[in-house]
Amino acid sequence: MAETVDEANQMMRLLRRLTTLADATLASAGEVLAEFGLTVSAASLLCALDPRAETPTMRDLSRQMRCDPSTISLMADKLDRSGLVERRPHPTDGRKRTLALTDRGVEVWAALSARLGETSALAVLSVEERRTLEELLAKAQSG
Repeated sequence: MAETVDEANQMMRLLRRLTTLADATLASAGEVLAEFGLTVSAASLLCALDPRAETPTMRDLSRQMRCDPSTISLMADKLDRSGLVERRPHPTDGRKRTLALTDRGVEVWAALSARLGETSALAVLSVEERRTLEELLAKAQSG
């Protein structure tokens, strides 16, 4: 029985730490997003567009971000008006549209990524520690 109580206590400590870290991360990120004039939803979409990766379709983005395609479309409209993204025809399927960062979008993406990294509570971790944490969180999410 002692192991079960110890395990339960450990789980509660871990959950409190995750909740506290999430709250601090959201507060810090909110301040950074305000510096860039971005809403959380617009920044989420912007961050999902990796400038080094192939441009995703709108449907791919909706699956990746776990939201309705119409939500992606509304966020894309906002970012398009800001000059950060543009819709493009899919290279092999004319029925599909992709969403790509503009040159300005790449600049903002890089600056936002750097600023979020600087202000994150995770900045105290080494690259290897962050890699390990990312793997552990991915495992927890998939389980």
